[in-house]
Amino acid sequence: MALTASSSEGSYEVVPEGTHRAVCYKIVDSGTREEQYKEEDPKKRHSIFIYWELTELPMDDGRPFSINKQYTLSLNENSNLHKDLKTWRGKSFTAEELKGFDLTNILGISCDVEVAHNQNGRAVVASIFKPDGGAKKSTTKNEQVVFDLEEYVKEFSGDSCKASKAMCDVFEDLPPFMQEMIQNSFEYKGAERKGLAKQQSSSSSSEGLASVAKKKKDEEVVDDFIDDDIPF
Repeated sequence: MALTASSSEGSYEVVPEGTHRAVCYKIVDSGTREEQYKEEDPKKRHSIFIYWELTELPMDDGRPFSINKQYTLSLNENSNLHKDLKTWRGKSFTAEELKGFDLTNILGISCDVEVAHNQNGRAVVASIFKPDGGAKKSTTKNEQVVFDLEEYVKEFSGDSCKASKAMCDVFEDLPPFMQEMIQNSFEYKGAERKGLAKQQSSSSSSEGLASVAKKKKDEEVVDDFIDDDIPF
């Protein structure tokens, strides 16, 4: 039976410690915020979350366990993302890959995930490894999806499209804390400002046209009065 933790928010099953076979099924771009770590000066940090489905570890209801890890979106050799992707791949990045590695390539790819419990009893991803037989493209019970923040914010910048609406559906399934991170991101707030500016510009243009139309109508009325013979 799985370990179960409880809190004021209810009970939930905790992923057991150990190394488990996993497949990446979701990637979330949560955007850029200014964050402060310990005594360091605040600095901008672009975060992403990577989700894995633990394919051989079912919960009590039969669904596979799921776990995620937050990363800074950076392939600097000292970053956690660089280190985990390197051990997952089982090889180093080439100079060309470091210029721009497409993270969506890891969606649906298998790996071994080492899970540990922190001091609060929560399960965390400690390490990621290339599985025996190599990393392979695999199916998952959870839908494989990417939350593309760049597409999502178009819904608020005045550039709504099919892709932005699709991202709204993905957003609704994210946990509340992650939704809050996204809505507090520079990308989201910038899109809102852009959308507001477009609305104000459109409103000003409409008011301007209405004013011109009213002026023209008033002139026509004046002309009618001049031309008419009013009997009094």
